[in-house]
Amino acid sequence: MSQKPTFRHRLEYLLFRTMEPVIRLLPWPAALGLGRSLGRLAYLVDTRHRRVVRENLRLSDLNLTEAQTRILAKECFAHFGAMLLSAPQLLHMEAEALGRLVHVEGLENWDAARAQGQGFIVLTGHYGCWEALALALSVNGRAFAVIGRELDNPLLDPYLRKLRSRWGNRVILKAGAMRDTLRLLKQGEGIGFLLDQDALTKGLFTKFLGRWASTHSTAGLLAVKYQIPVVPMFSWPSADGSISVRIDPPLTMPRSGDRDRDIWIATQVMTRCIEDQIHKDPRWWFWMHRRFKTSPGEGGPLPMPLPSPEWIQSVPPTVNRG
Repeated sequence: MSQKPTFRHRLEYLLFRTMEPVIRLLPWPAALGLGRSLGRLAYLVDTRHRRVVRENLRLSDLNLTEAQTRILAKECFAHFGAMLLSAPQLLHMEAEALGRLVHVEGLENWDAARAQGQGFIVLTGHYGCWEALALALSVNGRAFAVIGRELDNPLLDPYLRKLRSRWGNRVILKAGAMRDTLRLLKQGEGIGFLLDQDALTKGLFTKFLGRWASTHSTAGLLAVKYQIPVVPMFSWPSADGSISVRIDPPLTMPRSGDRDRDIWIATQVMTRCIEDQIHKDPRWWFWMHRRFKTSPGEGGPLPMPLPSPEWIQSVPPTVNRG
């Protein structure tokens, strides 16, 4: 346990342990419906996150009207309320039930990357139902490792780890993750990166939803240095309560010999994969996250400078697949 639990942590844990057995007994549609209702209630009372969601939507390149912004903001809260209440069920769901619930398309693309034998990057973001996505891969015999950080609440973190490690998946803690990442890549395994979180002053600035966003560069560095494939994959909920997962063909990042340039381009290309999915249906992205809190030229220490115009112009419209 990384930190001593606070009173708030204990209160959250007590609430979770009280509600978790009840939620587990609900039919899947009822749990989702209750979660969406709680999410709509949170939209009304959680003024701080409501403000963050609306600001992110207004400043994005989605060109939304104010009415569309309000509708999407409410849908964001409802969706993540449903996700929250789905977690206890996913933690205890049998493999057969999960197989009926989650429909996976593109397993051949995963297998094509795995067949290269040199490890690969599993690229996704906080979009759709990412916990169910990871479980769907592992229950289909395609387990992989995901890099993530511990929950802020140390009492609840073991439950999240147990959920994420079902059917063979691994969790690599972000602190000191490189050693385990390289070891698993050498074994030909996939390493999952959720590449849509603010990287503070340590990241590279990539263009995301029309704005500069500080982005972790580790996935780009690995893809370029070792010329390993990148497999984008995303999930989203359907109206009937099922979940769809799409695995795209593997990408090979371009390499020119200019290491810094190539890492930035790879990071920008991967960021664009996530951005393209958000543009297809923005309802399912985690708009509550302060993705753009790190601004160019601000902070201490100062973040990385913006890429040169030449780098920006050299980003390929597409990258090699296969």
